[in-house]
Amino acid sequence: MSSSPSDLARAALAAWPGGVDIVPASVLDGHSFTTTRAVVIALDAPVDRALLLKHYPADVLDAAESDGFLVLPPRDPYADLAALGTVARIAERLRAPGGCPWDREQTHASLRPHLLEEAYEAIEALDRGDLETLRDELGDLLFQIAIHAQLASEEGAFDLGDVSRAIGEKLIRRHPHVFAGTSLEGKDLLVQWEQIKRAEKSERTSILDGVPRSLPALFAAERLQERAARVKLRPPRIELPLDIDDPEFLGELLFDLVAEARERGFDAETALREANERFAAHVGRVEQRAKADGRELESYESEELDALWEATGGEVHAA
Repeated sequence: MSSSPSDLARAALAAWPGGVDIVPASVLDGHSFTTTRAVVIALDAPVDRALLLKHYPADVLDAAESDGFLVLPPRDPYADLAALGTVARIAERLRAPGGCPWDREQTHASLRPHLLEEAYEAIEALDRGDLETLRDELGDLLFQIAIHAQLASEEGAFDLGDVSRAIGEKLIRRHPHVFAGTSLEGKDLLVQWEQIKRAEKSERTSILDGVPRSLPALFAAERLQERAARVKLRPPRIELPLDIDDPEFLGELLFDLVAEARERGFDAETALREANERFAAHVGRVEQRAKADGRELESYESEELDALWEATGGEVHAA
């Protein structure tokens, strides 16, 4: 007499009280792989051994095959270092009673410089094209995210799962042409992005909202101009006497501008930051005029935007 599904379930739980995942090899998903429970893989297709080797020692895999299945025992919660969940468990353990004294005394504020430093180190590795170092620096950055989420969890605000859900929902919502099957034909992708963002957050009143004012001035200038360009807002610029077609020459020119500012007693960072603020204020005036006309900025033609810019202040920016 064959066993019923409930009998098989009870037998599985008796063998593995911590639970068991049963999954065919044909649908094995590396993104949701969990090794803290027993895993039984039905070999209905060739198994992705490279994936499994990220999570199990080779000797465990070699001993796991039995009658068309791979029967993998549960692992220690901290043993599977390839699982993203392990990073969250480590952050939780470090903060727990009996954990690390240094980690236990940290706050969001005290960790702020570490988050910033790790981000810059990742960027430096990226700029060098050093992928091995980039892997390590992204790991350091990932831990900063995990420990900030752990702190927030202790405060009853959110945990790492909430962080993951929020970004997942946002990415799917902002890419309907990928996840909802809508067509991009005849549409501008960046305009669609801005429209979706505006619908998401009614408190966002400007296309420039979300650009942190704490960014370095040059980086902020790039982001502000990028946001404006998404709705085809490209203010006039000072006409330079030189034809710049070489990134190296552009770098030298920027360097010389900083030197000129220093020699004249100006702080180049402050000067550019103030130019950014003037630019943001001018964009705000353009947006207010468009709102008064009952229109969205992306509905204007380029010539109309130029005229709107002039009508709301018109000063030329060295953008």
